[in-house]
Amino acid sequence: MPMLQELVMKYEPEVIWADGDWERNYTYWKSEEFLAWLYNDSPVKDVVCVNDRWGIGTGCKHGGYYTCSDRYNPGHLVNHKWENCNSIDLTSWGYSRNTNITNYMTINDILFELISTVSFGGNLLLNIGPASDGTIHPIFQERLLQLGSWMQVNGEAIYNTTPWRAQNQSTDVYYTTSGDSVYAIFITWPDNDVLTLQAPIPSQKAAIQMLGYGELSYTYTNEQLSIDLSSISVSQLPCQWAWAIQMVGVS
Repeated sequence: MPMLQELVMKYEPEVIWADGDWERNYTYWKSEEFLAWLYNDSPVKDVVCVNDRWGIGTGCKHGGYYTCSDRYNPGHLVNHKWENCNSIDLTSWGYSRNTNITNYMTINDILFELISTVSFGGNLLLNIGPASDGTIHPIFQERLLQLGSWMQVNGEAIYNTTPWRAQNQSTDVYYTTSGDSVYAIFITWPDNDVLTLQAPIPSQKAAIQMLGYGELSYTYTNEQLSIDLSSISVSQLPCQWAWAIQMVGVS
């Protein structure tokens, strides 16, 4: 309790992420007493947000947002803010010299977790393990740089978005929305260069484009929106993995 209060008083964090709760129940951790002080008397009482790990049995039940279990991704819309806490090293949350290359998430793995999580209303926490001297090893650097380059092109389909009325179409297409735009993020490039979407209904004034590329032509028949991707050459692809379609004027 004194350590937590000192951290709050000294650094005024807006997020407090509790962990290790499975060792004891919430009365042992004095969770109620701390949270009452945090939300009523602390200097961050009006802005702070906490997760759900405050004692045995509290996960997925209490907290400003749920983390439930590590790598939690329910695959459907959840009626409460939640977080997918994941680690690029699938075997460790720290730095492990013994990790094999196959046990690191690929950029495709990371993007799948990010895109699917956001489409279902969640937040992605992506962990890396620094070495003992504080350096970040090249494999983590590569993954983060790849993710950053993807976000530079497609960030508007992720940041400040909310779940749309349809969240996904199988495991290849995920939807988000912001303002008057609906975004369809597809993970696998279609073999026939035509992206077929079953949920969006275009108006007569609908406009469709790929983020980082530009406007695309489309047709709407038999309750299916077919977007023609054949005009995009390999050299014109705005990114190497997963692509975001912005749709304005669809319902």
